[in-house]
Amino acid sequence: MSLRSLPRAGAFAALLLAATATHAAAAWTTDPAQSRLGFTATLAGGDFDGAFQRFQTDIDFDPADLEGSRFRVEIALASADTGDADRDLALKGADFFAVERWPSARFSADRFVVLGNGRFEALGRLTIRDTSREIRLPFRFEPVGDGKRAVLAGGTTIRRLDYGVGQGEWQDTQWLGDEVRIRFTLQLQRQETTSP
Repeated sequence: MSLRSLPRAGAFAALLLAATATHAAAAWTTDPAQSRLGFTATLAGGDFDGAFQRFQTDIDFDPADLEGSRFRVEIALASADTGDADRDLALKGADFFAVERWPSARFSADRFVVLGNGRFEALGRLTIRDTSREIRLPFRFEPVGDGKRAVLAGGTTIRRLDYGVGQGEWQDTQWLGDEVRIRFTLQLQRQETTSP
């Protein structure tokens, strides 16, 4: 190796080290049967609740390794269930989620802030109807028992019109409120690591 190539080799080694360090936090799987991703909105002055029945998570999280932590969540919008068949059908339609064109919503976060007492904040991007916005997502992380299980729970409030959810007459917030409260409780199982 020539002296001229040493800086380039050093940079390459640094990149390898950075890649190795990235996402080194513990990986967790979500138990969908014991987990909930819900929302609350306001219609005609009263609240109604709903939940997404299908969603996938890719979670690497360790309070001691926030730089190596990340969240990836994909939500099947057609699985929204509010307990009212007509309303659920309307949510799938073009005025709201438009699931035939945009079947999924996504949340991704790679930055985390410690709030104290087991509470954190994820700084990430939420994408609905191909529109992305930066959001802050407060949550708590509680290991259970021997540390192989944990509860991840939290929530935030978004404005549906920021994402184009509610077209035409539904842009009027006097009937359907703009703010939507999102709440989740995920039961996590730590993935076992295997030696290469």
